[in-house]
Amino acid sequence: MTSILERIELYPQESKRLIGIKYEDIMTLVALAEKRHLDKQVEIEKREIRLIASGGGRKAEMTPKNGVCLYLVDLR
Repeated sequence: MTSILERIELYPQESKRLIGIKYEDIMTLVALAEKRHLDKQVEIEKREIRLIASGGGRKAEMTPKNGVCLYLVDLR
């Protein structure tokens, strides 16, 4: 079974039925979420005192795009 995000990317016209908003609106929300995530990371980097070089540690499994889609499905 494919995920809802994959289904929406393959068939953008079904986004209204699956999530409740248009594909263009989803992409706008994703762009805003990615911008907000980067802004938040910059703020954290300013305040944080590092002992280990940046880039270390475990990478996030959920992208902002997946997070927005999951949130919209949960709201629906």
